[in-house]
Amino acid sequence: MTRRGVVRSSDGTTIAYRTHGDGEPVVLVHGTGLSQVVWRGLGYVDALAGYQVVTLDLRGHGRSGRPSSPSDYTSDWFAADVLSVLDALAIPRAHYLGYSLGARIGFTLLDTCPDRLRSFVSLGGTHRSTAGGPAEVFFPDFDEALRLGGMAEFVERWGRHRGAPLDPQTALAFKANDPDAFRAVLAAIEQEPGIPPARLRDLTTPTLLLAGDRDRARWEAAEEAAHLMSDARTVVLEGDDHATTLSDRARVVAHALPFLQAVTAGEPSLCR
Repeated sequence: MTRRGVVRSSDGTTIAYRTHGDGEPVVLVHGTGLSQVVWRGLGYVDALAGYQVVTLDLRGHGRSGRPSSPSDYTSDWFAADVLSVLDALAIPRAHYLGYSLGARIGFTLLDTCPDRLRSFVSLGGTHRSTAGGPAEVFFPDFDEALRLGGMAEFVERWGRHRGAPLDPQTALAFKANDPDAFRAVLAAIEQEPGIPPARLRDLTTPTLLLAGDRDRARWEAAEEAAHLMSDARTVVLEGDDHATTLSDRARVVAHALPFLQAVTAGEPSLCR
């Protein structure tokens, strides 16, 4: 059974969310330009049957509020959005699975509110500064495309840069965004300083870091994080780049589900 709701984040921005099923809670947090519908569309919600799956639209995305200033899109504000949903659902602790921006927010929560996460699965995420990330993940003149032609121009140029059009589901998700809010999101991402490696040594939450071998920046960041964190390990998804890490649902779930089950059962960590 799917239940929908809207809550206000700590600055008053409205955050749309959904819950699916019952059981131990696991919150799924999408990447830049996407929305919560991607989790059902790619089959993650069904694959996690037996858990209470919580999804949300981050500010600036989907059906959530869309402030227009980059200062409204820091990792701390995104983390506050996640916490506002967990609080509204009276969930004190949850498993957390995030992709790209969603994974970056997961690192922020581990750093600032570790008591709220029972475990953390990162898909194509990084604890490092994300300066230069939008140009790498999308294309160099992304801001010009948004300013001159909105989301339709952004999607068209991104497909041209990739050498192939976006799949219809991804294209539809991106075109639903407001171009001014999306420009603010990307401008904020350019300013994210990241979490200093020294602070990773203090993070003890069980963590699984997945990255494609063709997503070198995220793969290298995952290796560094796993080396520094006390209870973390990496899995390299051979053949995947940043985008296909998310769409490779069968392989992601094949690693993530046993990890979640082991944490739930209180089994000893296999990370060391």
